[in-house]
Amino acid sequence: MTVMMDTPDVEHRADFQTRAVEPLPELETVAHGQDLTLAGAIADHAALEDALRLEVDMLTALVWAPPQLARSVVEAIIGTHTDRQAGTTTTVLPAGSVLFWRDAHQAVWDTVVTLLDEGSPATPVLVNARLAEQGLTTRTRGIMLEIASPRHGRPVADSADLPYLAAALIDAWYRRGYTALLARMTQVTNERPTAELAGHWTALTTHQQTAETRWLAIRDTLART
Repeated sequence: MTVMMDTPDVEHRADFQTRAVEPLPELETVAHGQDLTLAGAIADHAALEDALRLEVDMLTALVWAPPQLARSVVEAIIGTHTDRQAGTTTTVLPAGSVLFWRDAHQAVWDTVVTLLDEGSPATPVLVNARLAEQGLTTRTRGIMLEIASPRHGRPVADSADLPYLAAALIDAWYRRGYTALLARMTQVTNERPTAELAGHWTALTTHQQTAETRWLAIRDTLART
């Protein structure tokens, strides 16, 4: 299995310290490619290119979408700003989830979310300006050029594909979680005492069921967007 060792802008996370039945990170969190217990892997170069193209297409549709549609899709994925502040987000992605492989793509997403939370539209100009304020212009120049001048022409005015692209992105998030779950169980099977295995299995099963609840709820909301 090939992981993203050759992708320099994937965020590196802190090393994970193994304990008896450790608190589990979100299985679908993008992390250092060497640790499959924290991140799923993409099996080959073509699949990786497809994943990155999906991210660009989704962000392009999101930025060009009418503000209300963009807000509806964002809230379907991560909840409303009020819900996130209150911590009532059991049916959406948890706070701090990393949804994109490339940190530049994640930065654009985070900026769009911030602008929408402030009640502002997230147009290409406004997103670019906010990225500049954060000192992220160089890092995000490539993705913002693609968003501002899509290679297949400007997206349609109503960004009708946006909910479907968002659903595909959530499917990828969920599938990566299974890769990480299997890697985590392999790790504990190899490293932990026999008496602890049942506890790990229970914790991982609970974690998977929580992720499935989020995935199904998000998919349902997007289907009605």
